[in-house]
Amino acid sequence: MIPNHTTALSTGFDLECRDNPSGFAFWSNIEAVTAILGLPANVTVLWILLRKKTAISSSEVFIMNLAVMDTLICLNAPLDICNYYFLNNTIVNLVTWFVYNLNVIGGPLFLCCICVERYMAVVHPVTYLGLKSLTYRVLCSAVAWAITVAFSIYLSITGFEFSTNAVSGVISALFIVMVFCNISILRVLRKSAPGRDEIHPMKKKALQMVFTILMIVLFSYFPIVAIFPFKAYFNHMIFQCYIIPVCYSLFIPRGCIEALLFLSNVGALSCVQFPYNGLCCVALSPSP
Repeated sequence: MIPNHTTALSTGFDLECRDNPSGFAFWSNIEAVTAILGLPANVTVLWILLRKKTAISSSEVFIMNLAVMDTLICLNAPLDICNYYFLNNTIVNLVTWFVYNLNVIGGPLFLCCICVERYMAVVHPVTYLGLKSLTYRVLCSAVAWAITVAFSIYLSITGFEFSTNAVSGVISALFIVMVFCNISILRVLRKSAPGRDEIHPMKKKALQMVFTILMIVLFSYFPIVAIFPFKAYFNHMIFQCYIIPVCYSLFIPRGCIEALLFLSNVGALSCVQFPYNGLCCVALSPSP
């Protein structure tokens, strides 16, 4: 079969991979689990933030944007799976691939915004106080969405080779920024309290947040960045139909992990506080 990215799998893989569906089977299972856990979790995050009696904090602006994006990803999962197994429609393929690319670019971009904000709060607190207005966060979110949509359109209409190269470059740059923020915060915290055994709780929380985000990005996005330079060493069929689907499927769980972490931090992972009943209720104990 002749590879054609416009009529390929909804995830952008070659038509030849339809004869080797194991990679996409793994992908679709990850999508299904993420949608089942992530959709109610992200809707609950939005429900909590929008119903807050107090003003939304600066960092919660980025969390809300991530929740909106992750909700779209979870809603996209059943359409993506249905299109691959039943429809094989070109228009649906482009739509699902576009929404998926929102996660690929927008996810690490908003995570990077959170890391930079925590970096400013800990390393440059005076400057941070002058930039604490929600207006700046809303403006940053608008710019991030504009970049995300533009990249998603580009990745949806270009060849798969160019898409993977672009994704690798963007994620690598964002990852470097997050590593810098993490190391800088750690250095400041180590210097801030000489002779004292405990770090200030707010600063410790900032370090934990940035480190957690760094681990999410490392697990979700780094494999595709690390493996792509070695493409020439793999058989084309194995690389295209097995390695690429597995690496790209690792992007997907982020859509529920961040929402569950947020709900755990605010003590909302209980049946009583969920806006749904029955199967949509996640019965986990809140974090201390």
